[in-house]
Amino acid sequence: MAHELEIIDGKAQMFSANGIVPWHGLGTVIDDEAVRSSEALTLAGLDWTVDKVPLAQEIGLDDEGNMVYDPIEGFYSMQRSTDLKSVGVVGERYHGLNNVDAFAIGDDIISQKDGTHWVTAGSLKGGSVVWMLAELPNTIMISGMEDEAIKQNILIANSHDGSTAVSASIVDIRVVCNNTLTLALKGTPRTFKIRHTKNMSGKINEAKRVLGIADGYAKQLQVVGTELINAKFDNVAFEAFLESLAPTKGKDEGRSLTVAQNKQDDIRTIYKTAPDLQNITGTKWGALQAVIDYNDHHINSRGGSDAKKAENRMHRILNLPNITHEAFALLN
Repeated sequence: MAHELEIIDGKAQMFSANGIVPWHGLGTVIDDEAVRSSEALTLAGLDWTVDKVPLAQEIGLDDEGNMVYDPIEGFYSMQRSTDLKSVGVVGERYHGLNNVDAFAIGDDIISQKDGTHWVTAGSLKGGSVVWMLAELPNTIMISGMEDEAIKQNILIANSHDGSTAVSASIVDIRVVCNNTLTLALKGTPRTFKIRHTKNMSGKINEAKRVLGIADGYAKQLQVVGTELINAKFDNVAFEAFLESLAPTKGKDEGRSLTVAQNKQDDIRTIYKTAPDLQNITGTKWGALQAVIDYNDHHINSRGGSDAKKAENRMHRILNLPNITHEAFALLN
């Protein structure tokens, strides 16, 4: 999702509930909760529909000076109802799904578990990609870290340009430092497609399927986290880990060597000085958390505006592979 946060009339098309700035750093913060997707859609400026209309190109003027258009065979524009803007170009077989329908799937998910509610939503890539984040009541506790909670969230995303189907991603957040544990756990998917069913029994079954995957991911995270926090990791092992993650040996003097050295230095500094890591240094879990903190907060994101930088950060965190997943593979 390397694209810009949509701004309409000077307002970012995004919101965050509960008076909390979300982990991705984007959005307009409100004090109330948005429990249902219909409320979230309005707050985030996503309460619009799309129509599939034939795509055409200008071919010149007629005798009266009017522009003449020629249809482009096989291509269509997904046109937004509020401003007639094209939010995607698709093929003939593409069938769009409006925001209200895509996120109604999410409503079916959260209705299956008490205490779940939407906490943020937004529009990206000029409206081509839309998403909502639901916070689950689940709290994941890693053995040995009873004073730190990991909250589980489900990110629902949909596109109007055919780039992706409706999907759900599990986003676990270590609350004490607002770091995201988007790990690729073996045997448990983190991102998966959501089947769009029209009948009630199908919706309920799909909601249970999504929550079942989330619960399975949470249980495996607890197991893996406990194993990593109990795995001792001395300074020699940590330095070898850094060298594997950002190799410097064999590199000639130049930019690539400097980049690798800076990456190692930054992660090492976080590992040794970050206050929230001091109780877990000397463990594989501590080494992983230092890399996650580096990936989430310390890499300089490209983009001229703060919104663009924040969106690129969000893209880096959520998408595989990134340095977090490289580190996890080395440590696991």
